[in-house]
Amino acid sequence: MHWLGRITDRISRIGIFISEIALLALLVLTVYAVLSRYVLHRPSIHAFELSAYLLVVATWMAAGWVSTVDRHVSMEALSQRLNTRWRAISRAIGHATVLVFCTILVVVGTASVIDAIEHNYRSASLLAFPLWAAYVLIPIGAGVLGLVEIQKFISALRLAFGETQERA
Repeated sequence: MHWLGRITDRISRIGIFISEIALLALLVLTVYAVLSRYVLHRPSIHAFELSAYLLVVATWMAAGWVSTVDRHVSMEALSQRLNTRWRAISRAIGHATVLVFCTILVVVGTASVIDAIEHNYRSASLLAFPLWAAYVLIPIGAGVLGLVEIQKFISALRLAFGETQERA
């Protein structure tokens, strides 16, 4: 495996682990919210907001891993009809497109985080959660996804243009 592939694999594994922890916390929080509302008749005022933040963590931290293991939504009707070279070119174009999207998310997301920190943006609830903590997940997740897409783009180009052996 290429050195960039090893790095992106490790980072993606950390991201999916964080995502799994967030989903487990979401499960526990949902059970707590249901029990407190229907059994104790004392609904939690923070459960809904915390659930939304945990869902953001689970989504953005898993983005790189989803791409690493090719579990994303893809259009295969056309690519199945292409030969190996054109399929690799098609994949390279797709990876480049995702990389542009990730770059935009990292740049704009980072600007949003900086703005939220400078202006001390907080959620409009009793929790008053600092919004930069939720916003920062977007550029981090997009950055990890972007690293994976760079590695996949390079691999697709190598396959399309003849260099199939990867350097150590």
